[in-house]
Amino acid sequence: MKVFYITLFFIAHSFLIQSQTKKSQVQLKQINIVKTNFRNLKSGEIINKTILFKDGKIVSIKTSDVKQSFFYNEKGLLDMTVKDKEGSNWKEVINYSYNKQDQIVKFIKKYEEGGELVTKTVLIAYDGSRVRATSKKSNIQQTFIEDIEYIVENGIVIRRSSRDRNKQIINKIEYVYYKDNITRHKGLIGDKTIRNFIFDDKNSVELLIAQNTFGPQYKVIVPVISFHEEEFDLESISNNNEVSFNSTSTQDIATNRKYKYNALNYPISCSIIEDNGIVKTEIAYLYE
Repeated sequence: MKVFYITLFFIAHSFLIQSQTKKSQVQLKQINIVKTNFRNLKSGEIINKTILFKDGKIVSIKTSDVKQSFFYNEKGLLDMTVKDKEGSNWKEVINYSYNKQDQIVKFIKKYEEGGELVTKTVLIAYDGSRVRATSKKSNIQQTFIEDIEYIVENGIVIRRSSRDRNKQIINKIEYVYYKDNITRHKGLIGDKTIRNFIFDDKNSVELLIAQNTFGPQYKVIVPVISFHEEEFDLESISNNNEVSFNSTSTQDIATNRKYKYNALNYPISCSIIEDNGIVKTEIAYLYE
């Protein structure tokens, strides 16, 4: 009987290792997105977006005539993105800086605003469980334009607070997790909107991207960056795939998603319905 249990243990252990190895070997090759908006046209206004990967990392995102290129440092962390437009001199450049622990410490965005070249700088400082992100813009003569504090508990962000010039909290949001998914944003001070998210039980493709872009500190980096870079959603650090979103605010648009999966339980396609069908998005995921 003892031999039987030992054999059973090694079989289970071997299966677990193989499963984890297969999961770690999953790499994205390309994502194709087609978004159709029927709000103003019966035939729909179509926007195409293509995301290309190399070794599991994003190398470019092309939306219509705008292309964003991604560059990484020697540790494989996102170092810089450059966004430009075909047939135009318009350009947007973002630089990322990290400390020795691979925590993000600076985010610099150079872009055009009202015909003027503007530099937005976000400095991120760490003090125990607190992460402070202060922002300033080159065209505004203020010490800072945003003062945000994040509270980190067990490696994840659980609260986000905004302060005014007098250091008074003017907005506070609590993040609720369930099974390693961000299932609720609960406004506590200021905007008291409650935003709810439901997830499936499959492997998240967005998590795969977040991990390959920002490394081991992604659970804190993404929540901070998500408010400055539209390509990274806060919910992308969740373990599973978002299937629905609703909110107590009339300004938010409810969404529903349906997926198809491959043998490793990663999505191969996703259909998104927004605003009662006024906006429809089809996504195809291609893997190496």
